[in-house]
Amino acid sequence: MPPPPSQRCPRWIDLRRDLPGVADLLATAFADRLDEDGRAALRQLRRIARSRSAQRAYAAREIPGAPLYGFVWEEAGRIVGNVSLIPLRAQPKQYLIVNVAVHPAHRRQGIAAALMEAALRHARQQGARAVWLQVETWNHGAIALYRRLGFADGEVVTLWKAPPDAHARAPTPPGLQIRPRLARRREWPAVKAWLQAAYPPLRAWHRPLASWQALAPGWRGFLWRLFHPLAFRQWMATRAGQPRGAAIWLPATGAPSDAFLLAAPPDLPPAELAALLTPLRRQAHRPLRGELPQGFLAEGLTAAGFQPTRHLRWMRWTPLTES
Repeated sequence: MPPPPSQRCPRWIDLRRDLPGVADLLATAFADRLDEDGRAALRQLRRIARSRSAQRAYAAREIPGAPLYGFVWEEAGRIVGNVSLIPLRAQPKQYLIVNVAVHPAHRRQGIAAALMEAALRHARQQGARAVWLQVETWNHGAIALYRRLGFADGEVVTLWKAPPDAHARAPTPPGLQIRPRLARRREWPAVKAWLQAAYPPLRAWHRPLASWQALAPGWRGFLWRLFHPLAFRQWMATRAGQPRGAAIWLPATGAPSDAFLLAAPPDLPPAELAALLTPLRRQAHRPLRGELPQGFLAEGLTAAGFQPTRHLRWMRWTPLTES
């Protein structure tokens, strides 16, 4: 006999006892989609599940960037539904929703909708001005649910990945120069404009690089790098003294993959982009991953050995859009 309806509802996650069940649920619900980054996240979740001190630290307050908070749905003592709310390092307060998961045996019962509604109520109560999520473009059912809840469609992005390759080669087109350096003062306005076009300021919290000032020439950039130590390398492509593009490699200690950023005009020829990205693949020791607007320089990325792995739609909810 099922529990009474009053007991069948979302509840706030209990970090002391729910994390193993959440990890098991995510492993089952996303079994056909987990990549190495996803498996690493599950390993981290299970490590925290074994650490009482970590649980106390995360439970004391909402720590930005931690995918541990949110709501679960329990049936017969088993976690069968989950929605995680990541507090963002953003002002005003914002959240990112991830890990919207329902066990296959319990789908189409309204569990995901109830969990999402609970998450949005929590965000409103915390004074959040926006809640974000990404959803696979093929997941029409989830997209329809999020729209019903008041999420607005944003741009579609593609997640690109490439394995490291110490022997990667791409011919450098005649007249093109590629050097490992920052942009010069006269080059910086073009590079910054390309970065802002590919990585919208509205989602600055999502970038692997906190501020474009890290890449800036001159004393302002020097001071930012001095007070914000960050490991990265950048390659500049120029032709006849004019900037053609920049590629930035951001190694992540302990992570299964490294991030890359690309600053380039949308009409950059594929051969030039392949030549610009090849040094990243030669230098990296882990797979490279980067998120770019759908269709942006896809031919050149493919020529450089990158493959599109996912197409994701950004969606955004604000309290003003809810009835």
